[in-house]
Amino acid sequence: MKKNQFILLMLAFLAIGQTYGQLGDSVDEESDEMDSKYFAYGVTTNTHSGLLGGFVFRSSTPINSARRLPVHRYIALEAVNLKHPKESNSPTPLGTKFVFGKTNYFFVLRPEYGREWYFFKKNGDSSIGLSGILAVGPSLGIQKPYYIKYGRDAGEQATLQQYDPDIHTDFNAIRGAGSIWQGFLNNTSVNPGLHVKAATSIDMSTFGDNITGFELGATVEVFSKQPEIISSKLTSNARAYATAYLTLYFGNKRLIKK
Repeated sequence: MKKNQFILLMLAFLAIGQTYGQLGDSVDEESDEMDSKYFAYGVTTNTHSGLLGGFVFRSSTPINSARRLPVHRYIALEAVNLKHPKESNSPTPLGTKFVFGKTNYFFVLRPEYGREWYFFKKNGDSSIGLSGILAVGPSLGIQKPYYIKYGRDAGEQATLQQYDPDIHTDFNAIRGAGSIWQGFLNNTSVNPGLHVKAATSIDMSTFGDNITGFELGATVEVFSKQPEIISSKLTSNARAYATAYLTLYFGNKRLIKK
């Protein structure tokens, strides 16, 4: 796990611990409150990504508020970039960088459906909301070629080529990596799978109908076949992934009469 991701996850755990000291004020105020439907969007990081791992859209709609733990229907869509644990940047003679051995990007779309149980709901500015989430859904893996700028002669125009460590053996000819968006629709392949996630969601602050919070959890997913992120001639690529993640989200709520 990278250092910055470890720090973010540790701060999240500390925030969860502090939450319990602020929950008491909200328990007695809940009974007369109107329930709310939530919609939010956010950015996420995980243990198989960089600092910015992807984007999330999520909604939470009450389906049973009479129970001791109110239950909401949880629907989300995640778009993330999964990286191989052995990915690392290598410098070029021009001062640019590329990832040695990387042959493909691997993006994943995750539609999710599940349940969100509210242990405490946020009421007022001084309280914090706490809920638990369990969701499942398909994983749509999209494998896209990783391009480098390659030109053997100094006066030669560099061309975009899918990186192959067996072919592009001259490091002096590698002039850097292509943009993640270049050739996005060319030579892509789809790798379907399934995933399940469990998480804790903390509503940290509310300004009118706006909400801010974070979601901390773990996702386990498996694909129908092994993706190739790093060249299979250099290392193995996993078919199943278990990741811890942290999502910072923003959104709004709409009151619904009980």
